[in-house]
Amino acid sequence: MPPSRTPALPLALYDFSNTSQIVVLFTRDLGKVRGLAKGAKRATGSFQGGFDLGAVYEVTLIEKTEGLDLLTKAEMTEGFPGLRRNLAALEAAFYVLELAAELTVEHDPQPEFWQATVDTLRLLDKWAPRDIVLFAFEAAAMRQHGFMPRVDDCAVCGRPLPPRPAFSPRFGGALCTVCAPMDPGARAVSAGGLKMMARLAEGTIPLQSLNVDGRVGKDLRAAFDLFWLNLFGRELRSARFVR
Repeated sequence: MPPSRTPALPLALYDFSNTSQIVVLFTRDLGKVRGLAKGAKRATGSFQGGFDLGAVYEVTLIEKTEGLDLLTKAEMTEGFPGLRRNLAALEAAFYVLELAAELTVEHDPQPEFWQATVDTLRLLDKWAPRDIVLFAFEAAAMRQHGFMPRVDDCAVCGRPLPPRPAFSPRFGGALCTVCAPMDPGARAVSAGGLKMMARLAEGTIPLQSLNVDGRVGKDLRAAFDLFWLNLFGRELRSARFVR
């Protein structure tokens, strides 16, 4: 099989030897891949001293039918230096990468989601408002993967929603007062927060025009946390950094 060349984001790094790395990459054209970079940590060579998390590379690899793919070359194209100068932005970037790792599968290209992930890192690198950037990314991830909850009316019966409906990922969205007792694990959130989630998922509004301070921001974070917990069956390790 001839080598493939594609932009890629490292999602996880593992030492294979004193000089080599096993790298989990989210690539634009091949989906998630796991590759062996022989001699990656050498100062000179085809990998420029090894891979870093929170950077974009142009990689060349040979796909294998079994085991690890073989990485033969990598060149960093975006390093996002602003992330290294802002702890909050760096922690948010780790959250983005962990979410991307959970939402991708091997050799299943998701170019739209790949681009959304890179665009989010670019905004964080420029120290854009962290909460708004993350909410927009999470809402886009829901939409792109077909997970968008129903938030305009009750997800069970279609009745109008109260000012603070129950948000239930288990039942597919917001619940009215009558249906809320069906899910004891649902979380009361503001209808305004859920409408904001839907607008963010559309991706048609400028982020600089949004304000997620106070109750709306707290409700959105609670809703997203509950949604991912329900989907993955566990809390993301980096979730505590973005609360």
